[in-house]
Amino acid sequence: MAARSTGELKTYNAKRRFGVTAEPKGKVVRKRGSAFVIQKHDATRLHYDLRLELDGVMKSWAVTRGPSLVPGEKRLAVQVEDHPIEYNKFEGTIPEGEYGGGTVMIWDRGTWLPEADPHRGLKKGHLAFTLDGEKLHGGWHLVRMHRRPNEKRDNWLLIKQHDDAERSARDKDILEEAPLSVVTGRSLDEIAEGAPRRGRKKKTTAKPAAKKPTVKTKKPKTKTAGKKKKKASSRAAVVKPLRKSVKIRDDEPEIEDAPVGVLPDFVEPCLATLADKAPDGDAWVHEIKFDGYRLQARLERGNVKLLTRRGLDWTKKFSLVAQAIAKLPAKTALIDGEVVVEGDYGVSSFSLLQQALSSGDEGRMAFYAFDLLHLDGTDLRPLPLTTRKAALGKLLARVPQRGPLRLSESIDEGGPVLLKRACGMGLEGIISKQAMSGYHSGRGHDWLKTKCSDRQEFVVAGFVPSTADARAIGALVLAFYDGGELHYAGRTGTGFSHEVARDLYRTLNARTTKSCPFGTVPTEERGRRRAIWVEPKMVVEVDFRGWTHGDRVRQASFQGVREDKKATEVVREKKASAARAATAVKRSATAKPRASVKKGRATTAQNDDIVGAVKLTHPDRVYWRDAGVTKRDLADYYVKVWEWMAPHLVGRAVALVRCPDGSDFGQCFFQKHVAAGLTPGLLHLVPEKGKKIISIDRLEGLISLVQAGVLEIHTRGSTIDHLDMADRLVFDLDPGPGTTFADVVAAARDVRERLEGIKLKTFVKTTGGKGLHVVLPIKPTPWDEAKTFTRTVAAAMEADEPERYVSTATKSKRDGRIFIDYLRNSREATAVAPYSTRAREGAPVSVPIDWSELGTLKGANTYTVKNIAQRLSRLRKDPWAGIGKVRQPLPKFK
Repeated sequence: MAARSTGELKTYNAKRRFGVTAEPKGKVVRKRGSAFVIQKHDATRLHYDLRLELDGVMKSWAVTRGPSLVPGEKRLAVQVEDHPIEYNKFEGTIPEGEYGGGTVMIWDRGTWLPEADPHRGLKKGHLAFTLDGEKLHGGWHLVRMHRRPNEKRDNWLLIKQHDDAERSARDKDILEEAPLSVVTGRSLDEIAEGAPRRGRKKKTTAKPAAKKPTVKTKKPKTKTAGKKKKKASSRAAVVKPLRKSVKIRDDEPEIEDAPVGVLPDFVEPCLATLADKAPDGDAWVHEIKFDGYRLQARLERGNVKLLTRRGLDWTKKFSLVAQAIAKLPAKTALIDGEVVVEGDYGVSSFSLLQQALSSGDEGRMAFYAFDLLHLDGTDLRPLPLTTRKAALGKLLARVPQRGPLRLSESIDEGGPVLLKRACGMGLEGIISKQAMSGYHSGRGHDWLKTKCSDRQEFVVAGFVPSTADARAIGALVLAFYDGGELHYAGRTGTGFSHEVARDLYRTLNARTTKSCPFGTVPTEERGRRRAIWVEPKMVVEVDFRGWTHGDRVRQASFQGVREDKKATEVVREKKASAARAATAVKRSATAKPRASVKKGRATTAQNDDIVGAVKLTHPDRVYWRDAGVTKRDLADYYVKVWEWMAPHLVGRAVALVRCPDGSDFGQCFFQKHVAAGLTPGLLHLVPEKGKKIISIDRLEGLISLVQAGVLEIHTRGSTIDHLDMADRLVFDLDPGPGTTFADVVAAARDVRERLEGIKLKTFVKTTGGKGLHVVLPIKPTPWDEAKTFTRTVAAAMEADEPERYVSTATKSKRDGRIFIDYLRNSREATAVAPYSTRAREGAPVSVPIDWSELGTLKGANTYTVKNIAQRLSRLRKDPWAGIGKVRQPLPKFK
């Protein structure tokens, strides 16, 4: 690479006498960047030299008539020799008689970003890119023409793309409008005469005589803080619209009439049977199915024990829960429930619980109590469920709503309807219970569970080491028991971070055995990388997409280790008929088939051998050299934040910034459509205008982008189902020279107050760069109306306070002002996604924050790959909880 690049400046050096000309000699640099410069060159003929930084040099074209902002207007660009990076700073006069003799001005400068691999574009003769300069912006094309006979150089055409930076043929030419140097403010004549550099011109605040935008510009009175009481972030809050209070019938026995009994040491729990349909009818009540550890809380005169379903004492693991149980107004009690950690919108997550247990972060854990078996010497198990739940509700009546102890309320709603709505909220499923049944230990038909996806426990029978790290697992061999015999169920090779993969390796490597646990090696394991067999003792929870005819799991994804279950108890869960279960209680079954809730799911082949796994090649490749962040680190980061990020990513078209060699090596390019280097099978591809745009619908798709060197993910403000309708608008607040982050914060608050004045709710996030994004969720609205609204708001802010704000993209007007960029709001425009990394110094992350946090935030790049986990572990509630449910109509402007 170095040898090839050094030769690229030989032509440049050979044409110049550096003892005569002031041009820099220069050399190929190793550190790569993305600079561009346009130099106005008054030589034999006036022209404009376009230079783009690539491979340590400036690729150069002489544009004979200069760039035009009119799309379709072609300007001849003759490719010339590569120039050194130092040439970007050259402004002066080349003596007559020397090569290129004449005056050179730095007419524009900034950064450029190719839309695809620039090397391939140069080779094929079509280079598409974006300029972000002080004068030029937006998308451009360089298209190579066929060489004519006797032509020694390649001739290209420079053409402006259609976008918000374009101009019509009737508008003023940018070359005439802005003829001076962006560095010294001088004209060509002044540079030739050696005149001193000028001070930059003060920006004019004069406005055209156009009608002032009719948007409410007076700031509304600040609302009293805390005027509206916030709802607790809990599972119960998620289903509140469905909830009906449980009524205890008059003929039900009082708790005092229940049998007296001594508080038992442990009661074998009642277990739910997997059903094919959710039961319906008055005989059933329903609860949300949790994704955590089942626990039995035993209280005896202030002493608390938390017991697993096997009777193991896990009190020390959940000390905060134990302390809350100890404060209950009872001498003795036995409570059945489940400890969880909740992610977005109150959805519990077993993987988040595993992370919290690993880090010792008990503050995120909550114990949902759903049954009361004993209370103050009274055995409640023979009583109906409704009576037990009413007693449990009274016991927990004074418990703080946001504390570690919470009530799982019964929902008096039809099972099929509730299941459909639960799945739509991303929950695991529902539990249906016979309202008049007593508490019976073991598995029966009193309790039925209906799931939104296939998920159960498996026994680990072996493992395959990772190809990238010999001390980490790459896949697990899964099994289940049937009739006392272990049966092969396939493999899972995804769902674990590198840290978890190493932990699993350490545990399983100590349990290896030479003999195959199945007796004979399964056929599927004979032609693959050989598994290392282990004693079948570890139990793991796995999410998958159904079974093959050979009882193998499809597309299995590891969720966590189940330390609360015995391996011999793990069987293949088969769905019982809800109709048969209903017959057992002498009622008719009216349940409807379960509704599908996953939208935008990629239709990939159901192949048992692929299992959706992503192999990271060269995992130790450094993506951020200054922060020491590798490809593996980036993959682990996305595993940790997936549940926070998914609601804002899944179902949306994305654009990518790919940096295969890392963020600080300069070889980054912008990509909107699927191309070489990506793994289409792990992505959701959507046809648009003859091309395929990219969407991500699962974690594996996101990790495949990490493998492809994607360091930034940008999303559209519309869903893939309705690309022509906006549902999220973005006001991008970009600080100009001479402004501070405090100015950006003030601007964000100003946008919020203005929109609150017209009854619109907004959210805010950092960009990971210098600015903030104020995000406005709206009812699906045509893009032209949405863009008109954001442009009107931005223009009104500029009109009211021209000394603080600017709403046009012209960089020369931004000194001392905040640029209110509304141009993110069009059909194909994108903005950096929440929790996406940025290809910038320090590996920063774009992070949703609460409005109350703005005053304490030090900058837009405060949060990085390395410190974001600490922030998320401290949060009691997602700052963007509920954003997906906000559907606000935009006001109409006349």
